[in-house]
Amino acid sequence: MARRGLILLVIGLVQVGLFAGLAGAGVLGFADNFDTFDTTRWKKTDHALGRGFVKPANVSTSGGYLRLKLPANTVNGGEIMSNVPFTYGSYTARMKLPNAPSSITGFFLYEPPDYASEIDIEIFNDASRKVLFTTYSNGRQTHSYTTNLPFDPTAGFHSYRFDYAPGSVKFYADGKLMKSWNQGVPRETMHLYANAWFPKWLGGRKPATDRYVLVDRIQYTQP
Repeated sequence: MARRGLILLVIGLVQVGLFAGLAGAGVLGFADNFDTFDTTRWKKTDHALGRGFVKPANVSTSGGYLRLKLPANTVNGGEIMSNVPFTYGSYTARMKLPNAPSSITGFFLYEPPDYASEIDIEIFNDASRKVLFTTYSNGRQTHSYTTNLPFDPTAGFHSYRFDYAPGSVKFYADGKLMKSWNQGVPRETMHLYANAWFPKWLGGRKPATDRYVLVDRIQYTQP
């Protein structure tokens, strides 16, 4: 009986382990609910990007949300960057996007120079449901894939996630696998970013009123 009990225990642990692996379980690195702006974790960036600039004045917290502002009658935006670089793990942002055509919201790992190391989710700030997944490694773009989300990102909060492992990356929207690659993935440590901005490859339409990306939570889980 003791041996049978031990065998059943081992089988149970294996099953739990397999289930946890499928669910992307790991050790929680951090979870930021943005009750305040944590300067020990993030900094507000200030630089040219796309058609305009990302400015610290366009980053704030209010009501338990990180707010990335796209100011009226401009092509400027806002961006946060982690103070420390990260490596393998699972990265999730729960966000509601504005209806601000010609702008996008980014959630990504990046390390300069451009094209060296990047894993990127870019969501169009409109009701088109378009999302772009990209990777860069060794000085070139290694992957680019545009598809449609299974929901309107401007109508409510949704979760956007990527799982980064040695030699692979997987992208999810509300837990649904959207795309994966097993080659051409960077191997460097990178800083984590979230931003809202106007890329040059879109029309540059200025919003008539202030628009905001609302970020409810950003979470990092170690493998």
